[in-house]
Amino acid sequence: MCTLNHETLGQGPNLTLIHGWAADNAVWRPWVESWLAPHFTCHLIELPGFGNSPPIEADTPEQIHTRWREALIDALPPQPTALLGWSLGGLMAQDIALHAPERITHLIGLCTSPRFVQAESWRHGVPPELIQEFLETVVRDTAALLKRFWVMQWQGDPLARQLMRQFVAEMKGRRLPTLSGLKQGLALLRTLDFRNDLPHIHQPTLWLLGEKDPLIPVKWVQTLSQLQPHAQVRVIENAAHLPFRSHPDQTAAIVRSFLECA
Repeated sequence: MCTLNHETLGQGPNLTLIHGWAADNAVWRPWVESWLAPHFTCHLIELPGFGNSPPIEADTPEQIHTRWREALIDALPPQPTALLGWSLGGLMAQDIALHAPERITHLIGLCTSPRFVQAESWRHGVPPELIQEFLETVVRDTAALLKRFWVMQWQGDPLARQLMRQFVAEMKGRRLPTLSGLKQGLALLRTLDFRNDLPHIHQPTLWLLGEKDPLIPVKWVQTLSQLQPHAQVRVIENAAHLPFRSHPDQTAAIVRSFLECA
C-alpha cells in the first residue's frame, strides 16, 4: 500500500481536505491556517504523485481508480471525519464516501461534480478533447501545461489578473508533480462518473460552487433533485475555480455553518 503524505493543523472536530489536479497541500495552507484550523483538526492529504506523496504503480484506469481510493482511505484519520474534496479531490471524496461510509461524517464537494468531462447526456463539464490534449502535452512540456491550467482556473473571476499572477508565482516555487501522478489524475478526470452513485451517498452533503467557474458549470446542480435530493448547494458569487483563495472568508463561513448545523 502506498503511504500518502499528509499533515495536520488545528484542533477540534476532524475535517479532511483533498486537493485537485496539479496542486498539493500548500494550496490549502494559507486558507486552512487562517480560517479553518481555529475550529477543526484539519488533515491535508496529498494525492499520489503530487507534493510529497509517492506515485502509485497502475496502468489501466480501473487500477488507478482502485489504488488511489485505497491509498486515500488508508490516509484518513482513524476517527470519523468530515471530508472536503476540491475538483479532482472532490471526485475522489465521492468515491471514498461510497466505499468507506463509516469513516465519513459529512461530504463537501468544492468546485466539483459527479463527472468532470462532457458526455452525450452530460454537458456540464469540459470537452473530452481538452483532457486528451492535456495528456499529449503533459509529456512534451509539463511546466507550460501546468501554468496554462493554473491560469485557466481563474478565468471568470473579476480579480482574475491579480489573483492569477500571485497564484502562478506561488505555484512555480513548489515541487512539480510527477509525470505519473499528472497522467493518472487526467485519466481519472476523463473516466470517473458518479452520477448513478449519488443516490447512495447518505452523509449530509454540500456542493459548494463558484458562480463563474470555467471548469465546473454551476448548472449541473439542476440535476440534483433526481441524483441527490437531500444535498445542499451554495454558490459563491463571482468566484471561479478557487473560491477558497479568492473568497476565503465566505468559503470558510459556508463550510463551518454546514458542518456545525448538518
